[in-house]
Amino acid sequence: MKKTLTRGAALGALAIAATAAFAQQAPKPKIEAVYWLSAETVSGMATGQPAGVEKNLSLQLGSTRSSTAPSAEHLPPQGLRAGERLPLVSPGKGVPKTDANPDYRPGTPDKPKGRIELYWGCGEVAPSGQPVVIDLATMKPSAASPFGAIPNVKAMVPPSAGRHATYGEWPGGKNGTRVPSGASLVGDHVVQGNYSPELRFSVASGSDFLAPLAPKSAELASGAVSVSWPALANARGYIMTVTGAREDGTIVMWTSSAVRMPGMALPDYLEQSDIARLVQQRILLAPATSECIVPSAVGKASESAMLMMTAYGPEANYGSPREAPLGWGVKLRTKATHMGMLGVDFASLMGGGDTDSAVPAADAKPKKKRGLLRGVIGGALGLPG
Repeated sequence: MKKTLTRGAALGALAIAATAAFAQQAPKPKIEAVYWLSAETVSGMATGQPAGVEKNLSLQLGSTRSSTAPSAEHLPPQGLRAGERLPLVSPGKGVPKTDANPDYRPGTPDKPKGRIELYWGCGEVAPSGQPVVIDLATMKPSAASPFGAIPNVKAMVPPSAGRHATYGEWPGGKNGTRVPSGASLVGDHVVQGNYSPELRFSVASGSDFLAPLAPKSAELASGAVSVSWPALANARGYIMTVTGAREDGTIVMWTSSAVRMPGMALPDYLEQSDIARLVQQRILLAPATSECIVPSAVGKASESAMLMMTAYGPEANYGSPREAPLGWGVKLRTKATHMGMLGVDFASLMGGGDTDSAVPAADAKPKKKRGLLRGVIGGALGLPG
């Protein structure tokens, strides 16, 4: 019996050794090219329309190969509706522009001035300890930031001209990266060029552009504002910020994070592991969340507080087959953003819903806000008053 066990152990050891030897003989191909697609769905004021929806797409290809005359293109599925071929333009090696004015300005710089009230967390009434009042004139560079800790997240570093021997991008420095609002990434994609292997990958529906964010505000009797939205099917987490000003010039800042932090601290895109961790830490709102109440102290801050919202979406990664002689990797990342005014429904505001007969007398203050913003925003967007 002992002899049989010994023979079995020996055979097992030989099998493990053979597997390791085979793995060493068939290493993974060296990654020669990386390609990133950054897909953003934009809604609200940033589109230039009261309730507009647009989509932005950025394509970036980096390769370890050098080329004196680089050429590459992306052949997208028809559903993208951006053309049959998207040229990936390599930036020229022009002479950097120089500024006639020196960077250094003699003299003592002016000290920052101003007062900020900082709030955070969802709820009709701000909890005790809020706001944190920040006097910019008395802030010391060596002191801990009164804005709170910046969340620790991994840096997402897309391909760039500085990091790769050859680099190409779309739209190649042209103004705007927008594709039609009905555009879709779903389907087969091919990227080909003279400085990288051919990249072939297929995008499934779960990795497409996110649906647009459509938050709606409702003022509560306390002055707080309830912000609600249809939860996005593929969102991984949300964050909202509000910035306004009191009549005395005090800036009021709020974030939906349950942890005190600078409102604009998070980068444009986040790694999936970071999103999950930030949801667990209650820095991001969970994906099933569909409402957050902005405290009354923030809601009463001004007649025109700005509301910003971001939904972080899924990420998809594709790579070359193991048998491919040259390796490559593709990353597709998604998000949705919204910009609007706290407590204002743009669709009814710009559509003529602000009529005396439609507004009860008790709603005098909201009516004042709608009338004021209608003039300001309408003028900025080139719409009739």
